[in-house]
Amino acid sequence: AGAVRPREAWMARRRLSKRRLALFAAGLLCAAFGARWVAIQFSSPTSVASGDPAPSRGSAGAAHGVSAHARLDALLHGSHGRDERRADATRATREESHVVAEKTRSDATASSRDDAFAQKKAVSSVSSSAAITSAQTLPPTRLAVSALPEVDSSTHVADAEAALKIANAGTRVAGTADALSTDRPVLATFVSNGFHEFMLNWYGHVVGTLGMDNVIVAALDEQTEQLCASRGIPFHSDADLRYTFDVMATGGQPLHDQNAKVTMQGKAFQQIGALKAAFLLYLLERGHEVLVSDVDTVWLRDPRSFFKTERVATEADLAVSTDCLSHEHERESNGCWHMQFNTGVLFLRPTQTTKQFVGEWRDALLETEHEFEHDQDIFNRLLRVERDGSKPGFRVPPSGSTVSVPNDGDGSLAPTRVAARGVTVGALPLSLFCGGQTFFVQRLHQTLGVSPLVVHTTYQFSQARGKRQRLREHGLWLLDDAAYYGGITNEARGEGDAELKSGSPESAGPGARFKFVAMDVNDGPPKRLIASASVSNHLDAAAWYRLAVRNLLAVARATNRIAILPEITCACDRYWGNVLPECFIGGADVKPPYKSCPQDHVFNLPNMERAGVRWREHSFLENENVKKHNPAILTPSGRVYLELSLTDDSGVKDDVKEGGGGFENGDEATKPNAATRLSSGRTVVLPAFPSDADLVRSVGDAEEGLLIVSSGITSFCGFEDSETARLFDQEMRVALEAESHFCGAGAGGVGRSCDIGFDIPRGVAEDRDCAAMRAAASRDPEAFRQRYERIGRHQDTR
Repeated sequence: AGAVRPREAWMARRRLSKRRLALFAAGLLCAAFGARWVAIQFSSPTSVASGDPAPSRGSAGAAHGVSAHARLDALLHGSHGRDERRADATRATREESHVVAEKTRSDATASSRDDAFAQKKAVSSVSSSAAITSAQTLPPTRLAVSALPEVDSSTHVADAEAALKIANAGTRVAGTADALSTDRPVLATFVSNGFHEFMLNWYGHVVGTLGMDNVIVAALDEQTEQLCASRGIPFHSDADLRYTFDVMATGGQPLHDQNAKVTMQGKAFQQIGALKAAFLLYLLERGHEVLVSDVDTVWLRDPRSFFKTERVATEADLAVSTDCLSHEHERESNGCWHMQFNTGVLFLRPTQTTKQFVGEWRDALLETEHEFEHDQDIFNRLLRVERDGSKPGFRVPPSGSTVSVPNDGDGSLAPTRVAARGVTVGALPLSLFCGGQTFFVQRLHQTLGVSPLVVHTTYQFSQARGKRQRLREHGLWLLDDAAYYGGITNEARGEGDAELKSGSPESAGPGARFKFVAMDVNDGPPKRLIASASVSNHLDAAAWYRLAVRNLLAVARATNRIAILPEITCACDRYWGNVLPECFIGGADVKPPYKSCPQDHVFNLPNMERAGVRWREHSFLENENVKKHNPAILTPSGRVYLELSLTDDSGVKDDVKEGGGGFENGDEATKPNAATRLSSGRTVVLPAFPSDADLVRSVGDAEEGLLIVSSGITSFCGFEDSETARLFDQEMRVALEAESHFCGAGAGGVGRSCDIGFDIPRGVAEDRDCAAMRAAASRDPEAFRQRYERIGRHQDTR
């Protein structure tokens, strides 16, 4: 435990007097009783407890002298595999939640209206997608999916006792903070139970990959403290800095649990922010420079030299990332001062001004009565509004300090400014401190030729699952084990903590490997749909992708494989604000179409998980872990190519050609899929739109680990068993439920005009004329439209 601070110093640093605290606490208690009475009388928020096992404990990190890979594996999974299950149950939250009208944050801890739409849909039982042991059509079994829980609306009731403790924290501490050095910045993050996976990924990059030290994790509850202690992760714990609400203060659910309470409002959110600020104040008062980042960030390079040498940090009280989308604007305006600061990456120097500001930030979070005001909102308000209510703006400091951005050929500038309350602020350059839209969608760093320091998974959808998916797509998610990549599962050893690795533990069985199915990389929508930006092109292309994925999932079901999703090109960006008429977020430098668009732009990932669907990211085969754990599928002998022919042949004809795929004539070598076929050891030819029985007879027993289909759209027609077809359709109605609004100003500038996607293709139980599908596809390259009742709809609001 840390030492108690001298009373004189403590009293000098307190922001709330005893009388003020007493009055504040009394007011909060009155509000609490009144709000609770109203809640009891007029509402009945639903609480759904988790039925999933809690995250498992693991052993601490590796000793000195081991390789970086071994050290990283030990940090993430424990050096001795799975220990006994923890008795403490993990609380979780629902994935989507209500959207506030005044939403301004880009951080995806706030939910979009598109994700919220899924709450209105009733979720019924769906068929199981668990792995089966033989190449047979999936039997008509069911997997119960619990109905989505109601958002808990009772958490605007303050916890007055906890508020008093937070304001007086710092005397009942435990952990390793006292061992931190003041000669270099402290790298810090904070986490409470439910988002441990992201903390482990953050820590794995910082310590395991980059080898940085002087690291600390603020454990905001006992479960997190236990996890850190068991893994050898340095942590700070304070008996007065505890998250006390029985609901996750975030817009999304933990990866390992989709049945629990969540809130988007009130004191639960504000308490998390106050805990963070109090933790930072504790470090500042001990003379530390602090670089704190959210657990959903990934550090790509060691940032310490930047903060040691660049004036944007050395001449500021604090330096912070922004939600800016335009490098051009940042350069022309000498900084993105018009955008919100994003506290997901925040550098603090222990000046008296910084400590006073962080103390006021903490107190404002404890005192605010605004229902939706979060820590970042208050941070921005305090820097823009003086204590007397005036708004001085951001003033150039007397020295006119600026800093050139490393590796940025055009010499753009990241400035400092004097904000309200006398705080000198540095705006961190967006090319090095990337937000989710600039990194994952615009890929602005590639355009600029810059190697970023960090990426923060903001501006995204599908909440925690969207964050994880984007990191997986870029090879930045470290928690998936060998089995995920098709390595041999050893259940006797228990490899790692499955609940903390993927959120939906999978096993191919002892000594077995998963097999996979993918579309030909040359397969895609009609080129005109992704050649130019427009909402109609985007909705049509999305319909193509969604039908292709639905069919690929059916092929996976029939052949007992896991689908590798295709790479997506988006003709429109996705945003909770207006993107029309240009189809991009105002101010973005790079315009659509966007190649390698995030999966959350077209699919609702929580719904896919709720349906029991298994999949892998489009970049799966490029991940180094595939080469490490399952190298055979990268070789011709580990691949079989399924050529879907539009020739209306009778029956199933296996045309197997050994030796690099093979071709019947010279014309075959000029086809777009020639290279992919050559990368496969053999080719099997089937009429397009096969049934599940056709697939089972032709490739159901294929030993190759990777099956490649020449066409996603033509890869499946239907299940021969009507009940299996019905259950598959039922599952797809859950998995493919998604809605996104692409909006602009209404006629005459009044209201909003929106085009809305995404639709679900007609079910395989009703749409089963395979010969007609082949005939239509041979005549019309856009015959996929016939599989839909409609593609998109329009809505005007006033």
